[in-house]
Amino acid sequence: MSLSVPPTALLRVLPLILIWFGIIPVADVYSQVYDADTLWLELGEIEIRAARDTETEASAPFSVSVMTRTIKEQRFEPAFSFDRIASEVPGIWVNDRQNYALGERISIRGMGWRTAFGVRGIYVLMDDIPLTVPDGQTVMDVLDPAMVRQMEVVRGPSSSFWGNAGGGTLFLSTRPASFEPSAQARIYGGAFGTYSAQVSGTHRDGPRNYSLNASYLKRDGYRDHSQHSAFRMAGHMDWQLESGRELRFTGAFVDAPDTRHPGSLSEEQLATNRRAATPFFENASAGKNWRQGQLGATLRSENSAGDWQGTVYGIARSLHNPLPFADIEVDRLSGGTRISLTNDRHFLHWGVGTDAAIQYDDRRNYNYEEGFQRGERVIDQLETVLNGALFARVSTNWERFNISGGLRFDAVRFESDDRMLTGDEDQSGDRTFTAVSPSLGVSYHAIPGLLYINYGTSFETPTTTELVNRPDMTGGFNPDIDPERTTGLETGFRGGWPDFNLRYDIALFQMKVRDQLNSYQTEEGGDRDFYRNAGETRHNGLEISVRWRSLFWLELNANYHWSRFTFQSEDGSDEEEHTFIRGNHLPGIPEHRLMSGVTVLPGSYWMSLSMELMDSYFVDNANTALNPGFEVFHLRMGYDGLSLTDHITLSPFLTINNITDARYNSSVSINANAGRYFEPAPGRALYAGFSVNM
Repeated sequence: MSLSVPPTALLRVLPLILIWFGIIPVADVYSQVYDADTLWLELGEIEIRAARDTETEASAPFSVSVMTRTIKEQRFEPAFSFDRIASEVPGIWVNDRQNYALGERISIRGMGWRTAFGVRGIYVLMDDIPLTVPDGQTVMDVLDPAMVRQMEVVRGPSSSFWGNAGGGTLFLSTRPASFEPSAQARIYGGAFGTYSAQVSGTHRDGPRNYSLNASYLKRDGYRDHSQHSAFRMAGHMDWQLESGRELRFTGAFVDAPDTRHPGSLSEEQLATNRRAATPFFENASAGKNWRQGQLGATLRSENSAGDWQGTVYGIARSLHNPLPFADIEVDRLSGGTRISLTNDRHFLHWGVGTDAAIQYDDRRNYNYEEGFQRGERVIDQLETVLNGALFARVSTNWERFNISGGLRFDAVRFESDDRMLTGDEDQSGDRTFTAVSPSLGVSYHAIPGLLYINYGTSFETPTTTELVNRPDMTGGFNPDIDPERTTGLETGFRGGWPDFNLRYDIALFQMKVRDQLNSYQTEEGGDRDFYRNAGETRHNGLEISVRWRSLFWLELNANYHWSRFTFQSEDGSDEEEHTFIRGNHLPGIPEHRLMSGVTVLPGSYWMSLSMELMDSYFVDNANTALNPGFEVFHLRMGYDGLSLTDHITLSPFLTINNITDARYNSSVSINANAGRYFEPAPGRALYAGFSVNM
């Protein structure tokens, strides 16, 4: 559904005033204001697919953000790291570790703060396929951030939607906005041996629509021993069947044959050489190479019973991960299915469904002989995770005041088959976790926005990696750790004034996390992370987001976050280095954070200046070490007006990251051994390229 709004009196009068005083030429006014494309403003409602229902930003009684990248952003932003496309979304924080072997650390309202690699505490989907596997672990390296066109973020506990690791939900789409025939090629390069090439295209064939996107990225890296290269593909086929049914196919593939891991640095190492790698990481040739492919199909149909949707998907992944403490190989097969039915009856909208998924991890760990040569096999086990769930949601359809609620039941079973040992030494085992996840929201349509209050819950099981990392350095699963469980209460107000092109989003929240899973390291384990339940934490916060677009060519945006996340119980462990006390701040999360930007769009030109202002924050549970605060600025420029032929245009662009050459650490390794907490960011870096559009 969309609403057509005619121009206001100000829209008609202001151009005449500007012309009269000679501020802008007549031709520019008519091209930017009175074109057929801009005379009427189309305000479409985006369905929030991350909510598993037909909620929209205008009706969802919980904190949700939708970010859609414009055509110019897709052409001009290199986006070789995810933080560049998520910087304008409130509630989500992405730390670029400058380390493709670990990936970016992503947190939503503090969920994900302890992540050693990949993403934890957040459920992530890419084009309807879950990147979060049944054990709650998420690996996002199949995704090229430059391919992302739209991102939805549910901020706060959302296990009633997706289950395990639902401390927040991130839904990413690489589907094009239109399947009208088109093609684009983009090439850029720059600092630290960066080179990238990307091609994409769309095509229509009767009832079938196709799109394909492929990219190659190579970087030598800012730090020593941080090289990376990867080839990625993502594709779609939409097929309009008879009787209003729709069938969608989606797939993605990545091949990264050689990615190096430089490790983190101590303060002394930073002062000596911030671009250096940790010596024993370099000596062990630490890093990883991986390959992953995934396919999914979704069928949508409508009949007298309601709207049906069914999805099946499968993922295959192979990983070789040499680290200083072990040489690790994992082959993973994962897949699942989702079925849901929704309908409207009188003043009620309801939906029911079921999820099922399975994960097979074939894990082999080897120790080292002298000179970091692969030695004997110390772990050889098959880890199986099974997840089954039932869920239901219901909401009212009244004009102003509405109530929405959901309930989900999950059962997650972990099994370990020790293929190396027999008899009394056999360390095979299993563990089963269950969870009930309710949610309840109330909303009121006020002028000029939506006022809501929401109660949500989530749970997060230990992953297979966290279960298998036992402090006694043996195989099997750690029997002493349990899932962490979260309850959250939030209230907010979001909306906008269309006449002034102003949008805002304000949210105040409090979350309580019980049996918090916490990482620590030991002298015997070196840089290997072990886990324990560390009592309770409390997350209090405020999120404010404002976006304003002027009548012609100026856009301003700002996101402010206040976060006070603290431990609420004493650490009863014997590990002195990372012991915490009640009232200590959670490490890795600043109390104050401001992201702002200004975008200028005069005609075919495009320029964007963004700023990140970060408070200092602790890097260990004991709150004895700090990562200093920083301010960093980035500049992006592009031109979209070079016509090579009637149907081909050339769009050059230039990006300067960290234009003031600030020295700062963009991420940290929390509770790291020997004080090696810091992951430094590059200084000033320039990238340039062009896209050819047909």
